[in-house]
This record gives sequence, C-alpha cells and structure tokens, in this order.
Amino acid sequence: MLRVYRVAVDFIKGLDRRFKLMVAAMSVHQLAFNLPANYNQLYIVGLGANPVELGFLSSLGGFISSIISAPIGLMIDRYGVKRMVIYGLLISMLVAMIYYTASDWLMLIPAIMLAELGFRMIIPLADLIFMDIVESTSRAQAIALSRTVWAVPSIISPIIAAMIVASFGGIRVEGIRPLYLTQAVILASVAFLIYLKLEETHVAKGRSDVKSTGIFDGFGEIIRMGRRVTLWLIAMGLWRFSSGISMPYIPLWLVQVKGADPYIIGAIGTIGLASSALLQMPVGVLADKIGRKKVFLTIRPIVYLGTILLVSASSPYMLVAVGFLGAIGLMGGFSVISFTPFITMHWEMVPASMRGRWFGLSSLFESMAIVGYILGGYLWNYGYMELVLLLPLAIELLCIIPIVYITPEPSIYRSK
Repeated sequence: MLRVYRVAVDFIKGLDRRFKLMVAAMSVHQLAFNLPANYNQLYIVGLGANPVELGFLSSLGGFISSIISAPIGLMIDRYGVKRMVIYGLLISMLVAMIYYTASDWLMLIPAIMLAELGFRMIIPLADLIFMDIVESTSRAQAIALSRTVWAVPSIISPIIAAMIVASFGGIRVEGIRPLYLTQAVILASVAFLIYLKLEETHVAKGRSDVKSTGIFDGFGEIIRMGRRVTLWLIAMGLWRFSSGISMPYIPLWLVQVKGADPYIIGAIGTIGLASSALLQMPVGVLADKIGRKKVFLTIRPIVYLGTILLVSASSPYMLVAVGFLGAIGLMGGFSVISFTPFITMHWEMVPASMRGRWFGLSSLFESMAIVGYILGGYLWNYGYMELVLLLPLAIELLCIIPIVYITPEPSIYRSK
C-alpha cells in the first residue's frame, strides 16, 4: 500500500497546472453538491409531491438532459469544453435558487428539468478535460486522484448539512431549505474561478471534419466503429435505467422505512466519502497496471453486499456500514470507487477528437433512466419498496456485468 502512495506522490508532482486547477475547483463544487444531496427527495416530498410524482419529475429531468446533451456533445468538439462546464455550473446555481425559493413542489419543475443537465455538464466534462490532459498510461490514476481530492472537503459536507438541518427544525422543508442558498453561493464562486483561470483543453482547431459534421452524422461515425461501442452504449443505458429505479427513493427508504435521523444520514455520507478518499488511488494505480475492466469486475460485488445490507438492516445504525460498502443508486464507498475504472474505460472507447460527440451519444442512451425513474415511482407507490432496491441489483448481475465482461477493453484508443 505504501508503494502505491509513493507512486501517487511522483504522479502528482508531474501533473499539468490545468489539471490541478480543475481538481481544486471541482472539489469545491463537490462540497456544494453534497450539502443537500441526501435531502433533495425528502424536500420534494415535503413540498407535497407523492412517490409517483417524484418519479415523474426525475424522469422529466432525465429527458430534458438527454435531449440537450446531444447538441452539447457536438459543440464541445467544435468550440471546447471550458464554456460548457461554466454553463453547467450556472445552471446548477439557478437550480439551487429555485429550490431555495419554492413553496410548492410544482415550482420545482423547472429546477428538476435543469438539475440533471447541469450535473452532466460538470463532472463528466471535468473528466473529459482530464482525459485530454493526462497521458494514457496514467488516466485511471488521474480520475482516482480527482475523486480522492474531491472527497476531502466533501467528507465534512454531510455532517455540516445535518447540523444545518437540525438547527433549522429537522428533516422538514424549513430545515432543509437553507442548504440550497449555501449551495448557490458556492457554485457561483466556482464558475467565476474557472472563467478567470482555466485554459481551454479541447479546442478542435483545424478540424474541418468536426466543423462540418451534423449531430446525427457525428453519431453515425461512432456507431460505425463497431460492436464494441454498441455493446458499451447498451451497458451505459442499462446502468442508468437500473440506478434510476432506486436512486430517488433511497433517502425515503432510509428515513421512512429504516428510521434514520439526520446524523445517521450524515454518517453514511461521511464514511462513504472517507473510504473513497483512501482507496481511490490504489484502485486507479491497479486499473492502469492490469486493466480497467478487470478491476471493475473484481470490486463491484462489494456494492452488491451493500445493497443487500441496505434492504436487510435490522437497525438504523447498521446502515452506517452501507456508506463504506456503497449500494446501487447510492453514491458512496465502493459505488464511487468501482466507478473510477468504469468511467475511464468509457472515455477511452473513442479517439480524443470524438469525445464530445461520444458524450452526446452516450447521454441519449442514458435517457433510459427516465423509464427507471417512472418504474421506481410506481413500484414504491404500490408498496414494493424492497423491489425498488433489489431490481437494479438483478439487472446489473444478469445484463450489465455480462455485457461489460464481453466488451473488449479499448487499448487501441488510449493514446491522447
């Protein structure tokens, strides 16, 4: 383990200034993002939405995000990624302000329509910047390092959120509301920092093919790359579908079914972030050494154990362990750690010049989450709460893992 961290120190010393700036900016973004993350669904329900309406709102946001992501992908390849990240941060700031001022769940419709779009224009595009900057032999380490740094300020975020919520009246609308104003202020600061300091990394200068290619022509270029790409798009769609079933309802499960209080929710988030910070770099080094797919398939079963514990825990205090193990639909612990080799492999599926279009096309497939949100809402509303949590596990074991297993690792595209 010590040797791994010595390798990490040497790696950090040689990093590009743009990488360091983007990692620092996104760590502040993660602090803001995690403040209300465990309370969003509870806030929506508190404003009057029922589980079916919650699923509808989530699916609406997924639909808008997927449709708009298609042209955004082509714009990235034409004009660069920096301005798109800034737009994503400003959209997220607007979302936070709508949440802060809402007095009824219907007022949240514009925010939920924009929330997923804003998020997709921040973290995935930050990863695209890293892929442009970092050499192919160190990309998994770069992604892992970014997650490690992001986790450090975010470790305290759930506890801070719990203290704010408790101070303003507990898990109810007025207790949760101040989190969104704090979030908006932080996001505005991050957008301003990137605007002033970040140099563009993904400008398609001189690429006449990119400038003359339409959206569907650009997507066609990717599809014609063959079976490997098609399989991966199917896997990404199923991934989003399965996590969409459970993701909006895990906070409701924790509070309404298992009886978790703000401090247990805060502990789950903090332990998940702390374990991620400690283990990301070893996983990244290993993924660069033996392959992204092997590492993903090896550690992903830990998340399945966390999912089973989430369902079967007999005491709210047992749920704290889920923070370390992770669970499908709950980002923390090994859920995040296992995602590092997965997302590195995702970006390496196509050449660097096509990654903007790849972002747009894969976003269309990820719109399968819309069906997942709606299905999860109906299952929850009709009392099949355990099925909401276990169905994604079955989909991953029976469909996603076999597809990932047979998909060749894209080594021929690891050049910059």
